Amino acid sequence: DHAYVRRPRLWLAPICVLYLVAALNFAIKTPPWQAPDEPAHYNYIAHIATEGSLPVLRMGDYDEEYRGFLVSQHFPPGESIDSLRYESYQPPLYYLLGALVYWFSAGSLLAVRLLNVGLGLCVILLLYFTLEMVFPDKPMIVLGATAFTAFLPMHVAVTASVTNDVLAELLVIAQLTVLLIWLRIRLHYRTNGLKPEATGDEIAPNDRSVPVINNTAEETEGTWRSQPALLLLLGLLLGLGLLTKIYAYAMVPLCWLTIVAVVWLQERRWHGLVRGISESLYVVTPALLLGLPWWLRSTHLYGPWDFLGLQWHDQVVAGQPTTSEWIAQYGVVPYSERAFSLTFQSFWGVFGWLGVFMDQRIYTALLIGSGVLFLGLLWSLIRLISGKPDTDIDDYQRWVLIVFAVMVAVVTASYIWYNTKFVQHQGRYFFWGLLPISTFVALGWREVMRPLQGIITGILAAILAVALAVTGYVGGSLNKWTILTIALFAIPLLLQPLFFVGVDDYSLAWLPRPIQRLLAIRFITGVSHLLRLAFWLAPFALLVLLNLLIPSFYLLPQLYGYR
Repeated sequence: DHAYVRRPRLWLAPICVLYLVAALNFAIKTPPWQAPDEPAHYNYIAHIATEGSLPVLRMGDYDEEYRGFLVSQHFPPGESIDSLRYESYQPPLYYLLGALVYWFSAGSLLAVRLLNVGLGLCVILLLYFTLEMVFPDKPMIVLGATAFTAFLPMHVAVTASVTNDVLAELLVIAQLTVLLIWLRIRLHYRTNGLKPEATGDEIAPNDRSVPVINNTAEETEGTWRSQPALLLLLGLLLGLGLLTKIYAYAMVPLCWLTIVAVVWLQERRWHGLVRGISESLYVVTPALLLGLPWWLRSTHLYGPWDFLGLQWHDQVVAGQPTTSEWIAQYGVVPYSERAFSLTFQSFWGVFGWLGVFMDQRIYTALLIGSGVLFLGLLWSLIRLISGKPDTDIDDYQRWVLIVFAVMVAVVTASYIWYNTKFVQHQGRYFFWGLLPISTFVALGWREVMRPLQGIITGILAAILAVALAVTGYVGGSLNKWTILTIALFAIPLLLQPLFFVGVDDYSLAWLPRPIQRLLAIRFITGVSHLLRLAFWLAPFALLVLLNLLIPSFYLLPQLYGYR
């Protein structure tokens, strides 16, 4: 990684500044209520601020016909949004914070949006420091994941709107951070066969993935004994998540399963399973105690078994398109095509109320880039399975990647489950898993930056471009943009070996010696480093540019016909 990034922390400030510029651009230029469910979230906040109590979801709080009219007419100034209150069943934590901003700003929509911009900045910072702890020797993963999270256009737009998603995302990352700290401590002592009485000199001083934690026997024992406190903190954060967003409930079984599995697999006895379950009580108990008052309120209001208010919510939002009705009307194949296409596009960026699209060529480029990332992940998986020395992923990082993979599976399953009921093909529903998703994105991009993997990926891309060009020319339907985009990926990947000349004695032995000596000139190696860095940074720089252009070139023109 040092061939690309030498001082990773110097990059954090520019990433944060560029995120703030992009988020403020969205928050200021996005017209009022032109974000999914923003009026209903705002009304929840306004009710707390003006009435001094939590709202109750009632029949009539969702009117599909009126909501559709407002969306189709782009929320005309004379029309009221007061009747859109269908989010009143949601847990209250974000709305209590929003009510404070509402009070101090006299109900300013922009001020409430800026609350989420600040929370989004916290997401970026916490994600960076979490991954720095996990991958201290792999700054390309740390910075790549941070930049992807900061510049993903749809994510930036979400953080610039009124929604409880951003606080929930922050709490999920905080929960994962504490879980990974506990995992590091657990693996550090158990994997190295250490007891709490061991001194700091015995604690694998050269293992950067699990750095020296203490230097004295007392401090070492204290670190080991800090596990219950960490688990209690994790339980507290899980409880706050339960009071913020319903999808945060999935983190409770995920954390419980991780704790039980790690303890059991380390001891590989039934006694270890019992120990894991007992340790998990430190997590589950405070989480359940924090959620209990909210559940009691919901069961009192909505029914004895409806502790989340979901059953009552489904009755209130009658008229919202359901999956069964959609499939019955259009068929399974059109539904599946729409589900994949719209989910992919809206993950990257479909704005307004899922009606403002970017240029189709941008989605094509993003799809091709996603394919390159997928190949990079395959290369990384192959090296990971091969083990050392083929992979530079250590045992702790392997455990973290397993946890991340399970979480991505949980996020995907929750998305599919929600869409079995209602037609909600919105990629933003994946954002609560953005820590593991962005990590895998950065890992895949890092992998294709290696000379061998890069040139093989480039060859595959070049073959695809040629095949599309030939078949398109013969068939009379030549897609020039797709071929050009693939070529723009393929050419730098094919040139990857040239970018590494002079790095750690790397050389191209198959070249004539005069050319090798020419490439070894300091000026040439300096230019090579700049080209190497520029290629790695190019996708993130293009995302920044896209963020700055979207409000003026897509959002406002499609809503109101002007820039």
